[in-house]
Amino acid sequence: MIRIVVLVLLAANLLYFGWANWIDHGDPALTAVKVEPATRKPPAPPAPPPPPPCSSLGPFATELDALTAQRKLTDAGWGVLRRENKEQQPDGYWVYVANESAAAQSRTLRKILAANIRDAFAMPDDAKFRVSVGIFSEEDRAEDRAAKVQRLKLDAVVEARTSERSTVWFDVPGVARETLADGRLAAAGVSVEHLRIEDCPAADATPPAGTPGA
Repeated sequence: MIRIVVLVLLAANLLYFGWANWIDHGDPALTAVKVEPATRKPPAPPAPPPPPPCSSLGPFATELDALTAQRKLTDAGWGVLRRENKEQQPDGYWVYVANESAAAQSRTLRKILAANIRDAFAMPDDAKFRVSVGIFSEEDRAEDRAAKVQRLKLDAVVEARTSERSTVWFDVPGVARETLADGRLAAAGVSVEHLRIEDCPAADATPPAGTPGA
């Protein structure tokens, strides 16, 4: 009986020893993971400062007008930079009548001349067989001529003409458009009735000496 008890205890110890070893080797080994410290992003560079203001006055169609304005601006303390430019300028108004054929063009011309409009003439080699009925510097006069031709049952057209001309602009670096248009130009004797005040195409950051502040 004692032998049986001893054998049972021995078997139990063997089973426990085998179970303990199985548990010890069955669990996966835990490995420590190295945690890298969080890196801070460098601060974003500051936004570039806005470009300095720069206004431009023009266009001056003749050299005399440009020189007169430049003298007045300089006498008033404005530091200006002269800039020449090519641009389309108004060049009057053309009145004409288009026709379907050369024969119709001839009939139209005879009809207009018979109405005592003596400056009419047929446009040679014109794809629209037009008859010119006058070129005018003022739109009102062109409209009056067109109305007179239309009373002859002809379809007169008024077309604005342009031509490329050299013009002069004066840039005023360091001065905003609002400042240039606040009445100081009129006080300096510079009429802006036929001029425009725009932003400079390329503003200069350094105002010329003597320019009134913005």
